[in-house]
Amino acid sequence: MSPNACPRCGATLKDDLTCESVFYKFLALEFTDAAYGAVHMLTVACYMIQHDQYSNEALIWMKQRLYDYLEKGTPAEQIRKQVAQELGQEKRNWKITSQKAESQRSKTPWSMTIMDVATQHHDAESYRNCIEKWAATILKEM
Repeated sequence: MSPNACPRCGATLKDDLTCESVFYKFLALEFTDAAYGAVHMLTVACYMIQHDQYSNEALIWMKQRLYDYLEKGTPAEQIRKQVAQELGQEKRNWKITSQKAESQRSKTPWSMTIMDVATQHHDAESYRNCIEKWAATILKEM
């Protein structure tokens, strides 16, 4: 792997940016402008998936939610409510974030990363389109 590549997702890093710094920049956009925030669920899911931040159980769960959103047209708001309901249950038996032992998954050679979104969007509409394309690419490559 190139020294200027993200060790988690393989993205080519540019201009002293990291995937994490771009992710936080995106979150700031999404929390301050509803036109960007419409795809917040996808932004978080994509970043977490590509950076191996979900536990095995959460990864399986999120893959299904991406499918529901992208293929079935389930609204993000409905998925958010489902998350709140399911994660609030006492009987939940899986953790959201990955444990060190689980982070030994094989690396996927992702064809689109957060850096691609960062360089391809220029306004809220193109941002939403790029995030949705990123999510669809991840779902296909998982």
